[in-house]
Amino acid sequence: MKKANHWLKFFLELPYKATFRPPLVYLRGPYFKAGYLRRKFALLASVRKQGGQVHRTIEIRGPKSFLQYIDIGRECVIERDCFFWIAAEEAGSNPQLSIGKGVYIGRNCYLGAFQPVSIGRDTLIGAYSYIISANHKFDDPNKLVKEQGYVGAPIIIGSDVWIGCHVVILPGVTIGDGAIIAAGAVVTKSVPSYEIWGGVPAKRLGARSE
Repeated sequence: MKKANHWLKFFLELPYKATFRPPLVYLRGPYFKAGYLRRKFALLASVRKQGGQVHRTIEIRGPKSFLQYIDIGRECVIERDCFFWIAAEEAGSNPQLSIGKGVYIGRNCYLGAFQPVSIGRDTLIGAYSYIISANHKFDDPNKLVKEQGYVGAPIIIGSDVWIGCHVVILPGVTIGDGAIIAAGAVVTKSVPSYEIWGGVPAKRLGARSE
């Protein structure tokens, strides 16, 4: 019944949509995205064979060869609406996205690999978190920031780390095994193993042994 209602709504809205878009525009998009979709679903199938799951809504921006820059371990779960940026086409980049066995990534997370990003096994990443190994250059005030390219450094996240929702992790950060990052934190420097950090910018709040 729901499927029938979907198609009924589509055909009812078609005359309205056609007043804003040229004919066949609904076919043009899928046609030009066919190669991308084929590669994306190949990645999803590969993860599924290893006992994991990547939601089909994932979006990956980068070169056509993006599959060679992504390594997802066994039994990983990546929730809906996540976004991976593989910056292989940017000057000075060295992208590699490595996700260890048993990692969980919540919905709407952004992972940007300008320099290598490594996530250790059994780590949990809360929804709406942002992990990126690049920053915009801004040295030249006579030039638009968006035209100055990027600078970055690798991000290393250890095993059994718990990263709360809405966390931002910036270039050059290493988070040790077993660390906990509180929700809403902005991590600008490295976190030792088994410590608890939070705040903006993040600072030490305690340790798991305390």
